[in-house]
Amino acid sequence: MSNSPSNRRWVSYLLLFFGSFFVLLALQEGCYQGAVTLQGTVLSKHYSPGSSRVGSGTLSSTSSHGIKYRFTTPAGETREDFGQMLRQHWSKLTPGDLVDIEYLPATKDSRVARQTASGPVFLLIAMGLLAGGCYLRRGPRR
Repeated sequence: MSNSPSNRRWVSYLLLFFGSFFVLLALQEGCYQGAVTLQGTVLSKHYSPGSSRVGSGTLSSTSSHGIKYRFTTPAGETREDFGQMLRQHWSKLTPGDLVDIEYLPATKDSRVARQTASGPVFLLIAMGLLAGGCYLRRGPRR
């Protein structure tokens, strides 16, 4: 890739875009810092194998591992939800097992606990991407 101003500009836009995306992920993770951890019961497991179409000109998808779970909120309401999981955790579960759930009472959102990177990791990635984007936007010094 050449070091032309046009290429630098597009790369800087990409870095700024992805940096902003990771800021949003960090903020979302920050919201879950105030989540209530509850016990849920695994109702069913779901697996989607995805597709691999290398060289076919169409997009491929990754496999996904998820569970349907039921839990009771602190207010006494029984809820069911679906959550994606890391394969290594998913493979150890069977229907009827207990699983930790993170629940946000204010928004009624829930997710399986300990399945994502932490907010500080996302924030660190965001800072690196945004700094790189700003550096490239600044242009060469003369």
